Amino acid sequence: MRRVLLSGYYGFGNIGDEAILASTVEALRKARPDLDIMVLSQHPEETSAAYGVESYPRMSMNEVRKAVRKSDLVIFGGGSLLQDATSFRSLLYYLSIIHLSCFYNKPVVVYANGIGPINSRLGRLLTKRAMRKVKDITVRDSESKEELLRLGVTRDIKVTADPAFLLEPAPDDLAKKILESHGVNGQQDIVWIALKDINAPAWFYDQIMTLVSEMRQDGLSPCFLAMQERDLALTTKLNQDIAAMNMDPLPVVSNITPVDALGILAVGQFCLGMRLHTLILSSRVGVPFVGVDIDPKISAFCRTAGCPVLPYPAKYPNFDIVKEFFALIRDGDMYRRSLNEKLPVFSSLAEENINIVLRHLDHI
Repeated sequence: MRRVLLSGYYGFGNIGDEAILASTVEALRKARPDLDIMVLSQHPEETSAAYGVESYPRMSMNEVRKAVRKSDLVIFGGGSLLQDATSFRSLLYYLSIIHLSCFYNKPVVVYANGIGPINSRLGRLLTKRAMRKVKDITVRDSESKEELLRLGVTRDIKVTADPAFLLEPAPDDLAKKILESHGVNGQQDIVWIALKDINAPAWFYDQIMTLVSEMRQDGLSPCFLAMQERDLALTTKLNQDIAAMNMDPLPVVSNITPVDALGILAVGQFCLGMRLHTLILSSRVGVPFVGVDIDPKISAFCRTAGCPVLPYPAKYPNFDIVKEFFALIRDGDMYRRSLNEKLPVFSSLAEENINIVLRHLDHI
């Protein structure tokens, strides 16, 4: 029996990264039912229960070492692991996984990664050296490939797509039950608003509240979607501000699985998102979206998907969110057709990530 080890940002309750894990586990099991799958996780017991895998605590190097030694292949990613915007320490952690795997002669596949930004000179040098050791590299967008080329990585780099494109949504009846449990009427024209707290200027949130008001006047039903627990503080604050304006607070959907998130996004008509996987999952179910360019990976995906993206609020003040979003609504049918035409391409590219992993397993 072959064993693979998945290393990523798993076990933190982030719907986006859990979508990567869920889709990867599902695709690997479908292709190789006898494959033994292990995962490095922040909360190993929860990950084991959710996915039926063997999990190890990601911050215990003894346990990480044990998992690496038991594996036949290390799947590094997906997600934005190789970057130092979060912290240089984070970059060093992920590079250590690659080096540890190579020390034990375990082949490593860099799997659908989003690369960068890597701003430190040392971080760029260390990343370049680590990329020389791996067996294969796939990235989820062309910008990530260009970043690796700028680092001096000269080997073949394959541009694929995010593994979440392989995820199947929850059935409609289950999605409706989830909505009902959160006080959302699934029969209405839902617009999902998925925000991230970036300490944006006050005018940005003022415009969000104006957008909510005008959506309601137009017969739409805006709802908050919290992609991670830390997003709930912001939705709570905004709902307090909305109530202070004598408007009903928005329903908030949170603490759901990636499959459930995909299912409820599919029920919606449009989406405004500040996290990458909100947009990826919206694209997966053909729901037109507007992104907010708080990270290069978001603008990169919006360009690839053909949907609009708003500037970073702190750098480009006072742009008209309401005008931009209603332009999306006006041209909604065009965006839906475009997303549905692109979905087979995204899905095929995401499948290539799995095919590369399987080819390496076959040669071990």
